[in-house]
Amino acid sequence: MRVLFNLFLDICLFRKGPQDTPASLALLKMCLAAYGLTSLLALLIGTSALVALLQTLVDLALLSGLLYLALRLYRHPRRFEQTLSALTGVGALISVLALPLLFWIGGQSPGGNVELPALLLLALMVWSIAVMAHILRHALNVPMWVGALYALSYTFLSWQLTGWVGSSGP
Repeated sequence: MRVLFNLFLDICLFRKGPQDTPASLALLKMCLAAYGLTSLLALLIGTSALVALLQTLVDLALLSGLLYLALRLYRHPRRFEQTLSALTGVGALISVLALPLLFWIGGQSPGGNVELPALLLLALMVWSIAVMAHILRHALNVPMWVGALYALSYTFLSWQLTGWVGSSGP
């Protein structure tokens, strides 16, 4: 487990890429579960369990579907397992780092001081997008700016879809 933590930390620090992630269905399942669980925990801080679950499932489907489509488009479909493992493993790690900030913000009384945790959360979000761009750059064999464009596009699309699920949910 420590080896995987170090691998995902190295990817977050731009020292390794998705090609360093083992191609393993068991690892992919574990990373998907960790990503889903940490996403669900983060969403439960501000929404109901059903809405949080739906938002998590929408995000997982969007991430998997867009990645599969992009890898097919760039003629690298064999990289799917490793790349999705890298994206979800790193996503779970970053979500764990975001949880204390989300609890900090959620625990403030109305009118409370949330500037510092909100700023830290924003920095974490920017870092997350940069790491996703780094992973996509390697997986798709494209320049960093193209990876960044795809990472930003995915992020905004995910926010829109999960926000839509949240606003139309129970």
